[in-house]
Amino acid sequence: MYKKLISSTRNKIILLLLISLVVFTGWEYGMETGYLKVLVGTTNLSVGVIKKDTKVELETTISKENPYQFKVSTIVDGRKGSYPQEIGGIVQPFVIILSWQIFLFFVLTRRSALRSLAVNFVIFLLVQVIFLIFLTGYYTSDFQKFVYDMMMDSFYIIAIILIIKDNMLYPIFRRSN
Repeated sequence: MYKKLISSTRNKIILLLLISLVVFTGWEYGMETGYLKVLVGTTNLSVGVIKKDTKVELETTISKENPYQFKVSTIVDGRKGSYPQEIGGIVQPFVIILSWQIFLFFVLTRRSALRSLAVNFVIFLLVQVIFLIFLTGYYTSDFQKFVYDMMMDSFYIIAIILIIKDNMLYPIFRRSN
């Protein structure tokens, strides 16, 4: 009965939408803060190996649309400085990845779902950490600003690429041969 329930594409789509709704609700009620702390902690651990005087902090704002921002503290030209960075579309695509990964546990074997979870989470977190490390360099040229803007808008695309990769590896929304 269970396998028959999720064997149709329509039921899979409904299940994915329901999981996405639950994950988004959880995201709005505290999961975002937890993930931000993991992201900031991982970034500071990585940056601490290279630069002892630079760190990224999570700062709350008074804005209801953007309640958090990153605050980079570093030494620029021998002087201490700090500057805020909007979170924007950096962490929100993780909702897509998390919803997808939970969905995979319903349609794949446990081993395949765990393998996908490990690969996708590591790739996505690594790209985000690299982005935050790039932020600590305090970009001073138009090219650095361009790369920053390009990366800021690419996290949704990366999430979609990871989902397409999984659908190519496993017959989730296509017929298996």
